[in-house]
Amino acid sequence: MSDVVLGPGDLAGTGVYAARDFEAGEVVVPYRLTPLDEAAYLALPPGEDLFVHSYGGRRYLYPAPARFVNHSGDPSCHQDFDRGCDVALRPIARGEAITIDAGLETARELSTFLDAYRERRDLAGLVDADAVLWVSGRVSRGRDAVTATLLDAATGPLTGVEWLVGTGRWEALCSAEEAGRHVTMLLKVIRGNWQMVYQHRG
Repeated sequence: MSDVVLGPGDLAGTGVYAARDFEAGEVVVPYRLTPLDEAAYLALPPGEDLFVHSYGGRRYLYPAPARFVNHSGDPSCHQDFDRGCDVALRPIARGEAITIDAGLETARELSTFLDAYRERRDLAGLVDADAVLWVSGRVSRGRDAVTATLLDAATGPLTGVEWLVGTGRWEALCSAEEAGRHVTMLLKVIRGNWQMVYQHRG
């Protein structure tokens, strides 16, 4: 962490600042995400859940200092999710705040959820215990019933996907077409993981 230092900011009162000058394209903050199952998530100390993100139906804990990189509408870095690092978008001067566009992170969370949903990968893990599904006027309630109905339903590629993300980032509404039907899905972050709580197909 010698290339960056912690200081005041918006994430638990903390932000990340450059301890030296960086050139555009340099790795500024490397990180390795820690996967968490539900038990490990529930065992986190108070406040640690703020640093958990959900990709493809799985929870991951961001380490320091990456967890404290603040959001900006004019970010100094972009997240390289494949390499696990924040990369300078432009020259960054010593003392300048290290920031990212958190909207891109949320977009990645939602796109990886849809990837897992399309592939029916661990579908039950993507569905909330109290989920509701409407298909052609028939309702399924609860994870097991909803999962069984989805596995039996005609599927195809999701097209025309549009998202409406809640202001608190903890819920999102998806509108799309799949197998000739309009699909509306409401997702919420529940115990650190994006879960489908409602879907209407018709």
